Amino acid sequence: MKFEQVCQTMYAYFSQKPLIKVAIPLAMPLMLIFAALRLLNTFISMDSVVQAIIFFGFLFFLILTVSACNFRMAAIGLGLYALSYAVSFLSSLIRYQNFRFSVLLYVLVYGFLAYQALRKSVA
Repeated sequence: MKFEQVCQTMYAYFSQKPLIKVAIPLAMPLMLIFAALRLLNTFISMDSVVQAIIFFGFLFFLILTVSACNFRMAAIGLGLYALSYAVSFLSSLIRYQNFRFSVLLYVLVYGFLAYQALRKSVA
């Protein structure tokens, strides 16, 4: 119950900022777009600046989505992000016989966060 209060407080804070107030209704679709771009990045290698923009954009819009207490969409976005790292992990394992522990850790962390957000949306 206390996490919802934190989300509501964040939403009230973000609603006071004029630039962020405009971005709040667009947070969910933009978060999903950035997650889909991360998934696309596993197949088509993008520049490191673009990857950084994708990461920070996803993180910013994820925070805005969670502040609106929309945990189901946060779970979908985090699940897409975990899926992109899972594809990257399996690709490096199959193609290059290279076990990348850091990517496996990303899969576990983003998968766990997606699971927790999904659990929160069901409760």
